[in-house]
Amino acid sequence: MLSAMKSLACVGTLLALSTPAAFAEQRDAQQKDAQQKECFTIAMTNATTGGSLGSILLDKCTGNSWVLARTRLGDGRETTRWFPLAVETAEIVIGGGPGSR
Repeated sequence: MLSAMKSLACVGTLLALSTPAAFAEQRDAQQKDAQQKECFTIAMTNATTGGSLGSILLDKCTGNSWVLARTRLGDGRETTRWFPLAVETAEIVIGGGPGSR
């Protein structure tokens, strides 16, 4: 009986010590979710002319963006999905080589 009481006391102590850490982890996860929600915004198109197709999803934290468009699946069905908008970051120089004016 004494051994069982010691075991129960150990479990209680471990539970009491781990509870603040669990609450801290939960709080950190909630803060991260809130920050992530603040990153995203949607620029909607005029719903009277074409619904939400063409709307832009912007991640203000990373600068990534997507456009909402209709696409056809491999089995012939149509669906709507977000397509990433990619921008080439390298500068292209046409002409300007030796001997050009």
